Parts: sequence; C-alpha cells; structure tokens
Amino acid sequence: MIKNKGLAFKLSIYILTCSTFLFLLIQIYDYQVSKKLLLNEVKKSALQLTNATVNEIEKVIYSTQKIPSTLIYVMENSEIKENELLEMLSMIVKNNPEVFGSCIAFKPYGFFKEIRQYAPYYYKIQDEIKFNNLGTEDYDYFKWDWYNLPKTNNRAMWSEPYFDEGGGDVIMATYSVPFYDQKNHQKVFRGVITADISLDWLEELMNSIKIYKSGYAFLVSQTGTIITYPNEEFKLKESMFSLAEKYNRPDLKRIGEDMIKGNSQFLPYVSLMLNKPCRIYYAPMQETNWSMGVIFPDNELFAELEKLFYNTLLIGILGIIVLLVLIIMISGNITRPLRKLAFAAEEIGSGNFNAVFDYHNSAKEITMLGNTFTRMQQELKDYMRNLEKTTAAKEKIESELKIAHDIQQGMIPKMFPPFPNREDIDIYAILEPARQVGGDLYDFFFLNDELLCFAIGDVSDKGVPSSLMMAITITLLRAKTNKDLEVSEIVNSINKDISNGNDNLMFVTFFIGLLNLKTGELNYCNAGHNYPYLISQRLKAEEIQETHGTPLGIHEEQVYKSGKINLKKNDKLILYTDGVTEAMSKNGELYGDDRFLNLIESKCLQSDPEKIIKLILDDVGKFSSGAERADDITLLVLSYY
Repeated sequence: MIKNKGLAFKLSIYILTCSTFLFLLIQIYDYQVSKKLLLNEVKKSALQLTNATVNEIEKVIYSTQKIPSTLIYVMENSEIKENELLEMLSMIVKNNPEVFGSCIAFKPYGFFKEIRQYAPYYYKIQDEIKFNNLGTEDYDYFKWDWYNLPKTNNRAMWSEPYFDEGGGDVIMATYSVPFYDQKNHQKVFRGVITADISLDWLEELMNSIKIYKSGYAFLVSQTGTIITYPNEEFKLKESMFSLAEKYNRPDLKRIGEDMIKGNSQFLPYVSLMLNKPCRIYYAPMQETNWSMGVIFPDNELFAELEKLFYNTLLIGILGIIVLLVLIIMISGNITRPLRKLAFAAEEIGSGNFNAVFDYHNSAKEITMLGNTFTRMQQELKDYMRNLEKTTAAKEKIESELKIAHDIQQGMIPKMFPPFPNREDIDIYAILEPARQVGGDLYDFFFLNDELLCFAIGDVSDKGVPSSLMMAITITLLRAKTNKDLEVSEIVNSINKDISNGNDNLMFVTFFIGLLNLKTGELNYCNAGHNYPYLISQRLKAEEIQETHGTPLGIHEEQVYKSGKINLKKNDKLILYTDGVTEAMSKNGELYGDDRFLNLIESKCLQSDPEKIIKLILDDVGKFSSGAERADDITLLVLSYY
C-alpha cells in the first residue's frame, strides 16, 4: 500500500504518475491531431487523384461525344449515298483511336424503302477495321437501350456498360444521339448515331492507379452498376445495392445512393474485398453520370503515423525510467534528514526523551523543523513530568470519589425486599447517579410497628457539593423524624437546619410521607418536588397535585403544611425525581410527563414495585440511547396491601 511507504517513495510515485499522465495526454493529443492532419492531406490527395483520373476519362468521353454530333449535321442536312455513308463511318473509326466503333442505326425502312433494318457498324479488332450490319434477325437493335433510350428521351445519352454480343463482342459503353428529318417544319425521328468506347482501356487505366499496397479504385454507372473493380466477380454482374443486400451492408447502400446522386464524400468504410477498415473517397463524372471511388486502407494509411507514435512512446518510456531514477536519488537525498527526524520521533515515542537529531547542516526548512522538534522535545519532557503529577492527583481524586460513592450508596436502603416478614407493605427503590456521586436521595424506615416513613429528594446542582447536601438531608431526615411529630413539623425543622449557613444557596426538592399501615392513612408534605402518582383500585394513575412549600434550603422561615389521603388495599405510590421526565434523546427531545404517564397506565398498573421500576428504567434507557445522561434518576414505588 502506498500509504505505508516512505516520503521519497510517495514523492517519486506522485511525480512519476503526473509525468506519465502528462506524457500520455500529449502523445494522444499529438496522435489525434496528426491523424486529423493526415486525413486532410489524404482527402486532398484523393481529390487530386480522382479529379485527374476523371479528367483523363472525360477527355476520351468528350472526344467520343463530338463524333456523333458531327455526323448529325451531315445526316440531317444532306442526302448521302450508302457508299459515302460507309466510307464516312470507316474513316471515323480509323482516325479516332479512342473510338472502338461507330454505327448509324436507322428506323424501320429509314434508309432503304425495301429493307426494314439497316445499321452499318464499323469497329476495331487489333488495329484492323471490321464491318458489321447490325440489322439482322439475330441482332434486333430496335430492342437495345442504346437505340431506344435516346429515341424515347429525344436527347443524346450514354448507355449502361454492356457486353455487345453480336456487335463488337466486347464490354463497351455507347454514346447515342438521335437524328431527324425535317418535314413540314417538324422534326421526324429517323435513327440513332452511336460512338462506342471499349471498357478494356478504362479498366487498364483504373488498375494502373496505385494506392499504397492494397488500395484500389473503381467505377460505378449512373444506376450503381459496378463498371470496373479488382474483383472480376463484381464487374457488370453486381451493383452497389445488390452487394449491400447480399452482404447486409446498409452503409454500402447509403454510399451507392450518394454516388449516383453525383455527390462527393470522404468517409470511413469497410472494404468488401479487403475486409478491413478503410477510407473511401468518391466523386462524379459529369459527362456520363458515372462515379469514381478510391479506397485507402487504414492500416497502410496510418502505418507511418503509428510507427512514429510507438517510437515516441518507447522513447517516452525510457525517459520516464531515467526520470524515476533521478527522482529517487534526489528525493532520497532531500528526505534523508526527515527519516532521521522520524527515527528520533520514534525513539521519543518509545520513552527516550533524550534522543539526538543532527539537522544543522540540512536545508533551511529542515533546520526550522529541527529547531521546532527540539523545542517540542523539551516541552514534552516538561509535560510528562506535569502529567505524572496530574495523573497521580487525578487517581487520588477518583479514589476519593469512589469512596464517596460507596459511602453515599451506603446511606440509602439497598436490601430488597426490605421487610420480607411483612405482608402489608412492599417497597422497591433505585438511585442511578449521572456521575460517580449525585444529589438524589431516597429513604424509608419504621418509626414503630405501624408507622412507616419514606422520602425522596433531589438536590440542586451535581457532583460532590450536591452529594454532601444529599448526605446532610438524609442525616437530618433520620435525626428529626419522630412518631410524635407532625410531618409538617419534621420538614420545618429540616429546612431550618439546611438553610442555616447555606452560603452556596443550594436547595432540595423533597417529598416525605408517614403511612399508618393499620389504617392506610398517609400524612405527607411536598416541598417543591415532582408530583407522585397514585395507582388506585380503579387501576388509574392520578397525580397527587399538592405542594406545601418551596424546596428546602431557600427560606429559613418557610412554614410547611401537610396533606392527608387514605390508601386502600393494593394502592400504589410512584415517587420519582426529574431525571426521569427530563431525560433527553440524542436528538435533543425530552422524555416528558405525558410519555411517563402513558407508560404507567399502559404497563405498570398491575405490576409489583420492582417490575414497575424496571419497566420505567428500560423505557427511559431506550429513549435516551446514544445521548449522555445529564441528571440522576431516582425511583421509589410503594405498594400497600
């Protein structure tokens, strides 16, 4: 893991990582920019190559197109005899090397009144001029496109490439121009003048185009038919659309549609013949409505660029290795004083506060750190000496608080059941201080066989002062309580003693009761304490809402009164301090009186004192789970039988 390594190692890794990332980012950016520039140059080259090839082809096309135009003038403006016609056709084919053959195809009975088909045709075979009359039963030229299309459309047209079986017996394309007679100021169709070009020279021209090692060029006609292609199986037998359907290539169909529309594009493309990613550029031939495509294989196109990229990458990796070595050497030298400092700190951590760290010949920052470390070392020595004294004092205080806690807990009854031989009364109580010692109190004892005294209280404040006040209050309770005194007299006497010399103005909320177990008569006094709950035979909890004076210790001359109720069989009293109702959840919400009353009425009405207290403590504990307790909790429950 990097986090467990030294600073020199981390510094080396971080610098190396940043350098590598930056290098790769520059490499990728450079590669992408170079690739884009290369593609632009290839596009320009493709445009130049295509335009040059198209221009060369169209020179032949244009020269071929001029021949029928010249013949039209002769045919439409003079009467020509057969021998003159044949001589003229022969001379045209002989004197125009780009022309494979030429024909004048007359309409039925258009030249001889007694001959239906007449179409004299001269063509070349190995530099020899041959003659053929196409007007035979085996060659019904009236059905061929080169005759019908210009006749129907009344304009000159180039035919689709075809194999002229029975004519020249070669693959050719025919430029056909209709000519007319003038009768009654109207043009009447008379026939078609043609000029043929053999596609052999065109294929040789396309094959001569060298594009890297495996690139190639091809031609498609105005209907998408493949005219030239390195794969002989495609030539004149397939079209862009038949290949797209055959090989499930929608992209090929889109390219074919764009080519026959006369558009130009430079696109990514997967070649059918090479079966690998390529770039295709295509452009139209205006005279014939054909389109030329040029294929550039990607692997050959980007070969030099990728070679440069990998060479640069290799050089960069070697450079990074050299950089790593230099970083390790430099960072090791820089961090050596820090390692010494770390060793010294480890020595101090193990208890050797006199560890020596030599830093005076180091860099300025290390020297400053060393001076600070030396001061810290001295301050740590002083701190440890003070800590030993403080710890000893704290341990002494904690020991004394533990003793105080034990003494405080020893002052309250803790044996339950407290009166196992009596069947007329059951009492259970608990005191849980928020700290080691607290200010809550409870007590109960018999004044005679019939009279039981019980009390509960809550001293203001927390900690040791409140615990001392609690001890005083319990001591006074035991000392002042007498079976011959009224409960109000007992409280008045306790209040005077507590108030006398109460310079800290501490006070005690206090509730005391004297219960006659024979009659059930309860005399009580509430000195500012929480109202107890009485659970009667009706199984209903009711507060004893009566207060007979302020908390003890506030006014020395305070006169306390008392109250009286009669307990019935199975009545219960629940006495508690405000640590119950003011318990706080981790969200800052108070437990509250309503929740306390709801708990008593839902779960505690028919339970014995011990179970009632456990139910209350459990509910308060769940409510305040996760929050720090702020106050003591004291509960006393009495059942009268």
